Amino acid sequence: MRKTVILILIISIFFINVGFCDNEMFNENLSAILIGDYDSGEILYDYNIDNPIEIASLTKLITYLIAMDMISTGSVDLNDIVKIGKNPTKIGGSTFKLREGEEIKFHILLEAILIASGNDACVAVAEHLAKNEEDFVRIMNQKAQDIGLESAVFINSSGMPKTTKQGKEIQNIMSVEDIFKLSRYIISRYPQILNITNKTEINIPERGYYKENTNPLLTEIPKVDGLKTGYTDKAGYCLISTLEIQKSKSNYQPFRIITITMGAKSMEDRKNYSKEILNYAIENYSRKLIISKDNINSNLYVNNAIDQNVEVYSKENVVKLVKKGDKIKTEIALNQNILAPLEKGQKVGKVYVYNNDKKIDEIDLIVNREVKKASFFTRFFRSIQNLLLKII
Repeated sequence: MRKTVILILIISIFFINVGFCDNEMFNENLSAILIGDYDSGEILYDYNIDNPIEIASLTKLITYLIAMDMISTGSVDLNDIVKIGKNPTKIGGSTFKLREGEEIKFHILLEAILIASGNDACVAVAEHLAKNEEDFVRIMNQKAQDIGLESAVFINSSGMPKTTKQGKEIQNIMSVEDIFKLSRYIISRYPQILNITNKTEINIPERGYYKENTNPLLTEIPKVDGLKTGYTDKAGYCLISTLEIQKSKSNYQPFRIITITMGAKSMEDRKNYSKEILNYAIENYSRKLIISKDNINSNLYVNNAIDQNVEVYSKENVVKLVKKGDKIKTEIALNQNILAPLEKGQKVGKVYVYNNDKKIDEIDLIVNREVKKASFFTRFFRSIQNLLLKII
């Protein structure tokens, strides 16, 4: 019968944390909230993230994604010259002030989409990549399905409201959980997006065009480098914010946070709520080294080994995103019936990691050196010695 010994090590990380999560005002004045870990996809805080809602100009992220996909396949080039047709000049809302017949480099249109939230630039990009915007929208909806955005429904490339023949206003919709998935997907596949979204302005002197980035947190919180704003009457004021939290004494390794704020009543509310939510994430979450593969985790008694006391190590480092107030506990389970010889790296047990009593990981425990079997005579004399000790 296999025998294991379980050792329990409790690592408590406990601080008082007070922030927006304790304030119902946020849930009352916003239509949805999400805080997520970019690397793991773990959702750290959520409010109303499952229901499809209007997403306004957050739409422009998937327009950018499709453009970059086509660039990656060689279908188009960042330096392509795009001749502006009639349709982009007809669209309202936030625009890049495109003129019919004007010729613009493709990469400038992408910057106008992300920095200035130019609706006309979206139409120009859509028409450059497809025969018309309607065909481009079909590509958008297919792309959404391909990457698992099951709640997404797109009717145009910009996020502007559209009135049906029956007089009903419709808009692009998606759940906030899917907005988070889309944000992670884009940053992972095309991290260069952050080199655009971190710019505080777009300035094209030869066109007489200047506009500050619509993201208000770029100048409010250091290291914010994205991602996208949105607004329509139905969607309210929306913002996807992101930054990388750097390595420090309290943070074992860098990690990226994404926060999503939907449905604020004003631009000022959007800025203030988003700022407080992002600051809450910065102040309350960090990556902790729970178990180091370089440290001895336990000792295993191997009866027939030359050296019977064998040091046991974790196969890999265990690093977890931890919130202030979380209680981290580890349990070590060793196979006590294991016998020499043992190879370097051989598994001899497991370590289980718990966060507030919920198991979040399990890692193999190994020996990091060869463990040789004792000779027959050594084992014989040990038996005699043990027998004498029992008699005495």
